[in-house]
This record gives sequence, C-alpha cells and structure tokens, in this order.
Amino acid sequence: MENNIIAVWGSPSSGKTVTSMKLAKELEAMKKNVIIVFADIFCPMLSTIMPGMDVKNRTLGSLLSKPHIKQLDIMQTVIPYPKHDYVAVMGYKNGDNIFTYSEFLAERVTEFLKELRQVADYIIIDCSSVLTEDGFTTIALQQADKVLRLLNADLKAYSYFSSHLPLISRAKFKANEHIKVLSNIKPLQEDALFSSVYCDIIYTLNHVNEIEPQFYSAKLFEALSGNDAKKYNAEIKKMTREVFDIE
Repeated sequence: MENNIIAVWGSPSSGKTVTSMKLAKELEAMKKNVIIVFADIFCPMLSTIMPGMDVKNRTLGSLLSKPHIKQLDIMQTVIPYPKHDYVAVMGYKNGDNIFTYSEFLAERVTEFLKELRQVADYIIIDCSSVLTEDGFTTIALQQADKVLRLLNADLKAYSYFSSHLPLISRAKFKANEHIKVLSNIKPLQEDALFSSVYCDIIYTLNHVNEIEPQFYSAKLFEALSGNDAKKYNAEIKKMTREVFDIE
C-alpha cells in the first residue's frame, strides 16, 4: 500500500505528537488499523500518553537492537492503546536516552519500516526535532511515503528551520515534497506573514485551548469541543483523508 507511512516532523513544540494522535483518532473513526511510532529518544512519550502502564521491555530501542527484525518481533513490541481497538503504539519508555541501547544500524531501521508496512493499514511516525543525533528520524524522513512538516508562526521556528533544512537538502530526503502545515496558530499571530515566508502552506491548524489539558491528562483521543475547535477538527479531517489518500 502506498502512502501508509507518514512522518510528522517539525520544530520543537510545533505539535508533532498532538497532530499524530489526532490523525490516528480520525483513522480509527474510519476503522483503519494504525500504529503510532513515537520516535523521539530525547523525550520518550509512552509514559506521557499512557501514564502508569508498565511497558517492560517493549520499547523501540530494544527492537532496533535486535540483529534482525521480523513481523513477529514487531507484534511482540507494539502496545495496544487502551480502549481503542484500532490503535497501537511503539516508542521509548521513561528514562531511556541515546546511551540506553546499543547503537543501531541504518539497515535495521530500514528493515523495521519495511516489516512495519505489513502490520497495520497506516503508520504515523512522530519524529524528533533533533536530526543530528537521531538516526531513526533521519531515516524515517527519507523513507516515509509523505512527510508532514509542522511550522509555528514565530521566529524561534523560523530559526530552527533555517538551521535544520540544510541538513536534509540532499535529494534522497525529498524536502521539496514535504506537506507544510502552519501549526498552533493563535489569534494575534501573523499567520499570513509566516505563510508567505515559509511558502506553499497546505494546511493551517489553529490554536485550541482544550488541547493542552488533554495532552497533560493523557486524553488526546477525546473529542474537542468549543468554537475554537470547529476549524481545527475540520482541518484534521481534511488532512487525514488527503494525506492518506482515503476516498
């Protein structure tokens, strides 16, 4: 299946994890099996999205440390998301860092992504913002079918991309094909200005006050309500269908 691995990448605090979860929520509503891979070793997310769950050794680091990766290995590592039959997650556990596991080869990540395609209808990779130290994200950006590039409308994000885009300038990254998303836009921010600066913005996600409490209470799969959520919900629905090519 084409377009079944989507990488979500962007500057720090651009909403990568939130967007990944909301896209998965939409796919679940369509009864599509989806795996979210939380690939950020610098900020492990499993304990944040599933607080209190003992993941034991079912971590991305342990899987990538294997000499070879088969579908059975993935099935033994993936964690069903509680109370959601169509969603499963993978990632690093609380306390993991870049020195926790042996250094893995690029070939191992390639092998993992190849096998992962056979396990679920769709895969969403919540990438790290740190490219220089995270080999997984670097390879995911190359091998994903599509990349959602999340951009904040502020100078910090502009500075981040000024520094990091040269790192993925080689043809194999296909950076010019990234789908640009202006993210977490607050009412007084100059979204039109940054849209012109970033160029070719496809989607715009407005700020929703309810999202932050959802994030910190591990309830991102709950529905959003209120006036500020209407536009956001509509954009997520549109993005899901168009990015994943769902009729």
